[in-house]
Amino acid sequence: MKWEIKQFSSLTSTNTTARDYPAGSIIMAETQTGGRGRYGRVWQSPKGNLYVSFVFESDPKRDKYLSFLTGLALAESLPEFNVRLKWPNDVLLDGKKVAGILLETSGNKIIVGIGVNLVNNPEKNMLYPTANLGGRLSPIALVKRLMIQYDALFDVFDKKGFKKIRSRWLDLATGVGETISVHLPTEELIGTFKGISDEGALLLKVGKKVRSITAGDVFLI
Repeated sequence: MKWEIKQFSSLTSTNTTARDYPAGSIIMAETQTGGRGRYGRVWQSPKGNLYVSFVFESDPKRDKYLSFLTGLALAESLPEFNVRLKWPNDVLLDGKKVAGILLETSGNKIIVGIGVNLVNNPEKNMLYPTANLGGRLSPIALVKRLMIQYDALFDVFDKKGFKKIRSRWLDLATGVGETISVHLPTEELIGTFKGISDEGALLLKVGKKVRSITAGDVFLI
């Protein structure tokens, strides 16, 4: 894919700005004044970390798997770190959150926002413990790695489908076969993480039944 990088010193949100750009655009900012995560949560955005949004043309075959493709692309862009993936779209370092992903639609485009704690990490009022990569990578260096990984993984997906992506994602996933807690809007479930379905849902064995979960917050026990 042909990419074009646009760099800004400060934006309200890279995802918001990305709505005005065509597919193939990469929107980067040194800081964000209104960065956001899943469910409208605040994404703190001090200088030094990576705040970037990739703009893709919507593809019905690929869209529902884009969070897995992105998580895998990010993890495989960090071979020098012992990072792991947590369903649905977090990247962990030593069991602590080091990166997050937010997907949003805009017309016929899918915008993938990525935040990575490169040099510092917020610690107060956080849903999960956090970590950073110790300043060993610059934002632009990581973005260039991501560009390469996206192209490679899209090629795998086009040729072999989600089955191959799922296998590679699970190889890096944390908590598979272990007891986890899943917080849903109306209940909390505790069970065994059995994997992910063909549609990307989390498979949780609760008692004798396996529940298929499409959205929720996962906590390791």
